[in-house]
Amino acid sequence: MRYSSTLATGPRLSKIGGKLVATTPLYIQVFTLGLMKRTVIVDTIRKCIILTRRLGWFFRRRLRIPFHSIQAVTYGYQDWAETSWSWTHRSADFYKVGLRLFSRREVHLFFFCGEGEFRNQGPLPDWFYWVDYQFDVAGTQGQESRCYAELLSKIIGVPIEPPNT
Repeated sequence: MRYSSTLATGPRLSKIGGKLVATTPLYIQVFTLGLMKRTVIVDTIRKCIILTRRLGWFFRRRLRIPFHSIQAVTYGYQDWAETSWSWTHRSADFYKVGLRLFSRREVHLFFFCGEGEFRNQGPLPDWFYWVDYQFDVAGTQGQESRCYAELLSKIIGVPIEPPNT
């Protein structure tokens, strides 16, 4: 199995002035003509997370979440390509990272998605699909999303839990 970051879509992470900053990738902003942008700033000095969302060119929303109101970091996975009529398929990985507040409200932060691994769940042996396994390349969205969730968990000091929905 080989992995390539070109097959994955997720936020761009950077450290600016001691803050962890995650933003929507530039190519998605260009593709949507600037209609969508999300920025998550983890401020360790002020002990808060600042979430800024832009939907459309004029609708902006800013949310400040103090660390003490966060119960857990939520982390979930879905395979969007899984079908019930096929024994084999290439997965389309979809990871979701968010926050669960003590008010039981869940706040979505980012999606990490991309092409996943080839899977054989049928009666034929794996060697029957040798071409699919030989040229199997998946995105790095699984590793990147898990790393981001674990980093948030350590900074905030809360556990990682599955999302409610």
